Amino acid sequence: MVVLFQQEWIAVWILVLVTGVCLAGTILLDGIGKEPFTKEYMPGMADGTLVRYSGVAGQVTHVTGGSAMLEVSGVKIFIPASAGIIPDIREGSGVSLIGVVQHWKGAEEILIEDSTDIRIIS
Repeated sequence: MVVLFQQEWIAVWILVLVTGVCLAGTILLDGIGKEPFTKEYMPGMADGTLVRYSGVAGQVTHVTGGSAMLEVSGVKIFIPASAGIIPDIREGSGVSLIGVVQHWKGAEEILIEDSTDIRIIS
């Protein structure tokens, strides 16, 4: 049988409380989604900025390793293989997406982290 002193009981309850708050926060943020935390994309934004962007899909290029490059209204979009199954994006269709700004070899692009962050809107 384990006997705990008063300070140990307090520590255990603090740990339980902190764990509960973290769990509730995780569930709440997951329910809210990414969109409230995004900014509308504009060229020249800092790397790592979470952005939303909508436009007309251009050419889709599948590259080595299962990744894809997409052009949406003149903006380069990179979809890594780790993002999951890419929806069937046809040239000329409307696309709305959420991603992170990054620069690759001097060129600015939006990195899609999960395929669910791409929506076909028309």
